[in-house]
Amino acid sequence: MRKLQAAVGFLVARSSRELDRLVTAVKIRWRSRPNARAARTNKIFIAGCARSGTTLTQRVMESFEDTFVWPPEARHTKFYLLDRQESNLVIKRDSRAFAHLAKLPADIGLIYCVRHPLDVLTSVHPQTMKERRFHTTADRWVQEYDALLSLRKAQPARDILYLRYEDTIADPDAVQQRIANRFGLRPRVPVTGDGGRPIHARSLRKWERNEDYRAYLQSQLSPAVLGPMRAFCREFGYDMPAWAGATG
Repeated sequence: MRKLQAAVGFLVARSSRELDRLVTAVKIRWRSRPNARAARTNKIFIAGCARSGTTLTQRVMESFEDTFVWPPEARHTKFYLLDRQESNLVIKRDSRAFAHLAKLPADIGLIYCVRHPLDVLTSVHPQTMKERRFHTTADRWVQEYDALLSLRKAQPARDILYLRYEDTIADPDAVQQRIANRFGLRPRVPVTGDGGRPIHARSLRKWERNEDYRAYLQSQLSPAVLGPMRAFCREFGYDMPAWAGATG
């Protein structure tokens, strides 16, 4: 009897999950119609490799008028499930967004955050510091960059706003204005006057001063990593030190 009850419970739970997925899919399809309110809303997706400034950019987006920033990380489909009155909706990508980035709908604007790869690979995160020393592995960084390249190949006409973490740290108000100009937003308050935590530059280029960091990076920078990393650095204006195997 207990086995039967357990089997029935499992089937009921599975059916409930399947029904929830079906309802969600219908909502997304309905609300993404060209004449639906969700389709007319200014939707802005924040993407980029972890530890590249996506959370900081999320904070910048909170400084605009008539703008709702969804607090948790989420997939882009969340746009079509939000019932909000604001004209501008902002969502920060979740940890698996790179796997779906090339399929980002054309009606969703994209902010893509970049940061010096060596800083990314030597940045810690509270959620993973007990599991590994640094949050982003070299292999994962390559996957993220591959996803960006796949997006650009699939959608060559897409207008992407690239934000360098270093620029946001140096002058967040100027970056705020770049975002405002790109998406037609109105700043409610300057980022530097929002009353939040001060923005520091202490996290920049620690590997230049820390021999242990350099030794770790040298152990991670295989040819399969260095090739994409050099291309990334050339595109976004970063230098690669000689000890990292840079060739230009």
